[in-house]
Parts: sequence; C-alpha cells; structure tokens
Amino acid sequence: MHKMLLVRSVRTDRTMISADEYIEEALEKKYTDTYPLNLEATHQDICELVEAPERVPIIFVLTPGSDPTELVMGLAKKKKKDVQAVSMGQGQEVVARRYIATSIVTGGWVLLQNTHLGLKYLVELEQQMVKLEEIEPDFRVWVTAEPHPGIPIGLLQMSIKITNEAPVGMRAGMKRSYAWITQDMLDTVPRVEWRTLLWVLCHLHSVVQEGRKFGAIGWTVPYEFNQSDLNACSLFLQNHILDMDAKKAKDVTWSTVRYMISEIQYGGRITDDWDRRQMNTFAEKFFCQAVLEPNYTFLKGYTVPQTTDIGVFREHVNTYPSTDSPEVFGLNMNADLVFRLDNAEKVFSTILETQPKGGGGGKGASREDIVTELCKDLLSKLPQQFKNEEVRVYLNKAGATKPIHISLKQEIDVLQLILGKVRATLQNLQLAIDGTIVMSDDLADSLDSLANAKVPPLWLRGAWFSPTVGVWYQSLLSRFEQWDKWIKTGRPKSYWLPGFTNGQGFLTACRQEVTRSHTGWALDEVAVFTEVTKHDPEDVKEGAPEGVYCHGMYLDGCGWSKKESKL
Repeated sequence: MHKMLLVRSVRTDRTMISADEYIEEALEKKYTDTYPLNLEATHQDICELVEAPERVPIIFVLTPGSDPTELVMGLAKKKKKDVQAVSMGQGQEVVARRYIATSIVTGGWVLLQNTHLGLKYLVELEQQMVKLEEIEPDFRVWVTAEPHPGIPIGLLQMSIKITNEAPVGMRAGMKRSYAWITQDMLDTVPRVEWRTLLWVLCHLHSVVQEGRKFGAIGWTVPYEFNQSDLNACSLFLQNHILDMDAKKAKDVTWSTVRYMISEIQYGGRITDDWDRRQMNTFAEKFFCQAVLEPNYTFLKGYTVPQTTDIGVFREHVNTYPSTDSPEVFGLNMNADLVFRLDNAEKVFSTILETQPKGGGGGKGASREDIVTELCKDLLSKLPQQFKNEEVRVYLNKAGATKPIHISLKQEIDVLQLILGKVRATLQNLQLAIDGTIVMSDDLADSLDSLANAKVPPLWLRGAWFSPTVGVWYQSLLSRFEQWDKWIKTGRPKSYWLPGFTNGQGFLTACRQEVTRSHTGWALDEVAVFTEVTKHDPEDVKEGAPEGVYCHGMYLDGCGWSKKESKL
C-alpha cells in the first residue's frame, strides 16, 4: 500500500498498474484477470437458484463495444429455443406485447433490445411479470438497455442484472474471442491458412476495440466495434478459404480480404476519412503473406501460434503481455501516458465522489468550513464585471464592425456570463451553508466539487475545462486581464491564444482582416501561415505588420528547440 501511495505521488500514470500488483499480492491474481462471460453457466445458475425464473427478467446493461445479442442467440440454439427479438422504439410496443403474449404460452424466449428507447413499455412489463397467474416455466425475457434514470426501479429490483463490458487489454480481448471460437469451428476448414488468419482477425478485433481508450488519438470517432463485426469477418474468411480449397488455389487473395474487412465489415461503421485510412493501414499490416510464415510476430510478445487444437490457442493467449505496449496499436508511449493519466484521474474522481460527505468527529475543520473559507478567498480575487458603456465606447471608437473586434465582443459576452455565475455561486453557497437559503442541487454539486478542489459543473457550462479549480480560476483571472487591458490600452501586441473561448473564430477574424486589407483577395483563398519566432511575449514592442503574434501554445509529446528553431 505504501508503495502504491508513493507511485501515485510521483508517477500518476503508473498508479493503476501498481494497484493491480497490490491486489494480486493482497488477494489473488484471479481478481485482476478478465474472464469472458459464460452465459450458459449464468443461465444454469439462474434456473437453479432463482425461484420462478420465468418471472424474472434478465437485463443486460449495455456498454460501448459490447452486444449480448449473439450470446443470447447462441444459448437459445443450444437449448433449442425459439427467440423472438424486437428492437424497441416508437411503435414497437405492439410487437413486444404480441411476442410476450405468445411466448408466455409456448415457453419461448423474448429479446427486447435497446429498451431505453421504449421506457413506457418497461413499466407494463414489470406489472405483467407480477400479475400474470400462469406462465410457462421455460419462458424467459431478455432485456438490453443503456443505463438510464427512467428505467423502473421495481423492474430493476425484481430482475437479474448483467453487464458484459468490452474487455480491457489485448489479452482479455483475445480470451473473449477464443472463448467464442470452438474446436468444431477450427475444424470447419482443413487448410492451415484458416486457423492462422482467424487468430490474426481476433488480434485485429482487439486492436480496433482497444483504440477507443486513447480517445481521439486512437479513433477520431469512438466507434462501437463489437462481436457482430468479428462474427461477420470470420464467416467471410471461412467462405473465402473454403472457396480457395475448392478451386485448389495456392495463395490467399489478399486484396479481396483486406477490402472486405477494412472497407465493408469494419468500414461500414467508420464515418471519418482519417479513421478509414487507419483501418486500411491495419488491414495492410495484418493481412499479408508474411503472417503465414512460421513464428510470425506482430510485436515482441505478440506471436501467432501454429496448432490445430483450440486448447493450445487458448493457452497461447496467456503469453500476451499483461500490460500492452502502445506500439501494438500503432501509437507511441505518449499516447499511453495520456490514457493512463486520464484513467487514474477517473478512478480517483470516482473514489472521491463515493466518500462519505458528512463531517468526522475530529477537531479539524469540517468540509463546510473549508469551502466557506475558499469561497471568501475566491470572492476577494474575483474582478467586477465589465462595464457595458466602457466596452461600447471602445468598440465604437476602434470600429465595432471590424472582425477582430466582433471576436472581442463575443469573448467579453462569454466572460460576463461566467463572472456572474461564479459570483452568484460563491455568494449563495455561503448563505446555503449558513442555512439562510435552501441548498439547491447546483449548490450541492458545487459544494462537493470545491471540497475536492474540482471545478463546479455549473461553471463549466459554456466555459473551458480545467482539472482543478485553482488552474481554472487562474485562467479566469488571466482572461479578464487580457480583455480589460485590450479595452483600456488598445489591441495587444501579442495575443494569449489559449485565453480565447472560440480560438478558431479569432483566427478566422484575423484572416478576414488581412483579406479586407488587400483589394481583390477572396477569403476562401487565404491560408493561415504559422511562423515560430524567437521572441518572448514581453519582448514584442509592436504588433505584426500583417497577421498577429500569438503566445501561450504548448506541444504534447515533443518539445521546441528555441535555439535551433525546430522540433
């Protein structure tokens, strides 16, 4: 524990790795391993342990990258049960009622998908399960829904809840994939290419699913790749290699395989051009003649086994590293650093949110006393709002219709609203703590946030994000200083670009200004050219002859050599 606390202090990004090691030492390794959901065993437990299981709905809580439909259909096939599925939405309640009424009598199964889109019917379902006198014992109702506050509490209390989250890590992803694959599936195609390419496909599936955790660096849009994509691709590969075997073809048609997987199957979800390019790159990397060579390695620690036994494949999954290198996803260590910092931040935020909010029995100051003092300190530093008349006089004098001044007016309007919200929150919070006014939900959230040194959610609406209230408040003061100085002394020689709420709008205003200064120029044909100078902001005595000087930008994952003027 002491080691973990030390790691948390000096290397926040390694905190969760250290936490996993601590859990393994204090408890057992099984508490940090990922185990694929065995729906057949789960269903058997429900039948044995639950009284009247036909009256107990089974609710799957949906998470990104996880769709239980294939699992339910597979189990029904094994049990030789008919499944009537309906995706809930407007007008689908009629279909759901018909399916339920039929299956209650015949003992069939009903799958209600995406019920968060048809919440009214869930109330009806709850009443049906309670009031119906006779239900065929084999009847089951399966429900899938995203977390939603509108789901009836009674239904949740009477049901079995299952969450089947997408696996975390390459090893966990491969374990889930090979829990789905059977020996019969491996034996379907006699050629060795089938078993190798199936492993490569499962590796690719884990890579594209894991890419979401890196945010916009992994995928520009967080696509919900799930088991259905893997099923469709494996079926295509199976048919393609069977066709090869029938035609006695020697080599795999790689261009066809790559196109079907990257453009059709997975590509059917992709909407961004850069994401499509990345998917095509993955396909070129993984589906080529080299992967069929003996002892092929994707990366150190990620090898392709050569066997015909499903047990050996499943054992080989355990040779994958427990902590993945970001290089297996085509990224560098900086991407992994950002992910792990964000992950640790989320975990500790959740821990803080679940801590008891009441004061302890010690002699120290209570959280209310601490927040009251903080409110007084912040209020003493908070500047007064801009005077509308002063702003109007400056804009009229400088040219209110100039693009750069329109951008200034927009920034001042945003800051005026934020200053008003901050002042009202700090004043009302003190009154609410004293009991003078009622503690509203917004004030209660603000109290919790300030007690944990976080920015109150009310302040973040329409404003910028910062991890702590200290950083956010300093940014507020710096923004006010820049606009106040601009109004009183004229346009800045160099602009603090991160201080703009709409930085893109400011840069567009600069383009418009330059375009208007040249006769015959069209805005669409003017491009922004950036040159890094060796000046510090305080060294700039005159504004740029054309364009603007900006400062305050930073680089993520590299540095700038001021001496050599290069990355």
